[in-house]
Amino acid sequence: MLSQKEIALIREFNRDYTELLGLLNRQVFNTSLSWQEGRILLEIKINHLINPNEIATHLKIDKSYTSRIINRLVKQGFLEKVPSPEDSRSVQLKLTASGQQMTQNLDDRSNEQVAQLLSKLSTDKQAQFYQAVETINQLLFSRK
Repeated sequence: MLSQKEIALIREFNRDYTELLGLLNRQVFNTSLSWQEGRILLEIKINHLINPNEIATHLKIDKSYTSRIINRLVKQGFLEKVPSPEDSRSVQLKLTASGQQMTQNLDDRSNEQVAQLLSKLSTDKQAQFYQAVETINQLLFSRK
C-alpha cells in the first residue's frame, strides 16, 4: 500500500500536469469549445463512437449532460444527427466538414503542445518520459 507521502506526490503530479495542459481553462486552445465539447468531437473522430449513449458511457459522463453537449455541437455546426439504420428511434452522430476541420485542429494543437513540452528535454529524457507514460498506460488502462 502506498504511503500518504507517495499518494500526495501522485496528486501533486495530477494537479501540475492538469495545469500544464490547461485542462481547467474554459475553452480548449482558445477555440469556442469547452474541454467536454472538444473531447466528444475527438471521441467521434478517433474511436468512431457515433451513438450518444456510447459516448456518455465511454467518457463516464451523465447521459443527459452528454445530450446537452451534443445539441450545442449540432447548433454550432460541428455535428449532425442522422437516423440510425438499425433503429429508426435512435440517432447516430456524424462530424460535419466544420467538425472534421475542428477535430483536425484540436489534434494538431494537442500534438504541438506535447512536442513543445518535451522539446525542452534531451533525447534521453524524452525517451524516459515516453517509457513512463507507456508504463502508466499499461498499469492503469491495459494499453499495450
